[in-house]
Amino acid sequence: MKKNNIALALALLATGCAAGPALAQSTSSVSLYGIIDVSVRAQSGLSGANAPAAGSMGSVNSGVGPTSRWGIRGSEDLGGGLRAIFNLESTLGADVGGIGGVAGTFDRAAIVGLAGHWGAVTAGRQNTLISDSVGLVDPIALRFAGLNPNIQVTSLTGHGLNNEWGATNTKVGSNRVNNSIKYSGSFGGLTARAMYSFGETGVSASRLDTRGLGLDWRQDDLVLTSAYTQFHDASGRTLDAANIGGAWSRGDLRLMLNYGRNKAETSDTAKTTNKILALGARYAVTPVIGLNGGYYKVDRERTGQGDDGFQRLIGFVDYQLSKRTSLFLELDTTKWKNGYQGAGNKTRASGISLGITHNF
Repeated sequence: MKKNNIALALALLATGCAAGPALAQSTSSVSLYGIIDVSVRAQSGLSGANAPAAGSMGSVNSGVGPTSRWGIRGSEDLGGGLRAIFNLESTLGADVGGIGGVAGTFDRAAIVGLAGHWGAVTAGRQNTLISDSVGLVDPIALRFAGLNPNIQVTSLTGHGLNNEWGATNTKVGSNRVNNSIKYSGSFGGLTARAMYSFGETGVSASRLDTRGLGLDWRQDDLVLTSAYTQFHDASGRTLDAANIGGAWSRGDLRLMLNYGRNKAETSDTAKTTNKILALGARYAVTPVIGLNGGYYKVDRERTGQGDDGFQRLIGFVDYQLSKRTSLFLELDTTKWKNGYQGAGNKTRASGISLGITHNF
């Protein structure tokens, strides 16, 4: 299956390259892009999946920096300011040579749509509006996806509820959904977003569907964002998620802050609620050296069980070798609260990574 998927992708790319002269004449484009991120890591109190653990381990990881990925995107000028657009994007497991994920080969994006002065409408598999909102204000710019609480908890990439919320192809996360239609339009400093994903269960419209709204505001060095998304599972139970945040830049300094909350009906009588506070900063010490750090606080409430959670610090020192290649040193520490880590596991966790990131 993977060989067939790779062959298909290469065929698509070859078609785009072969059509280069014709595409240029019609002011259209097709491009291949990606990120390869690999690091050597040592950690204590965390498993290979970044879950609480009793021991220590070393590893070679992909995605401690930005998530490794590759994709194909393009557009065609249809005239009158109207463009056709598409994007296919897949996760890369650079440490093991894997491609795609449990959700499919093009797990990160598979969309086609139209864009113009009025905005853009896209259809297919794509980010939820919560994910879009978090991406604007996450303190460490969506790095270290496996450990970043804004990605795992706020964006619901790893909600830990063992249930499929929305049409996602997986019971692990709901940061992207299938069968979706999304609108995004910017008017002055305001950007409005709306999204709906069909559950396609054949039982009810409120089974595995997803709906959401989002608003962003940009003015000079300030960005404000908010989003709400509601998911249903196959039984019609709801998972509600929201995020609000802001980012401010001045010179070489950027400050970020956001608060997220989600509540899931895990049964007819039980609910799980997560509250996430995140804040951080990024500072360019020199044109080639940067510092970036984030603090995350997660509080979890579950019906009939004690409240728990954790606090986490993640920091990066970046060294830019060129416009496309950089080295980084990453440090993190986690303090679990009220037994969140589970019986027999360490009450604190820590890690250190040394890696390289290349963009193409």
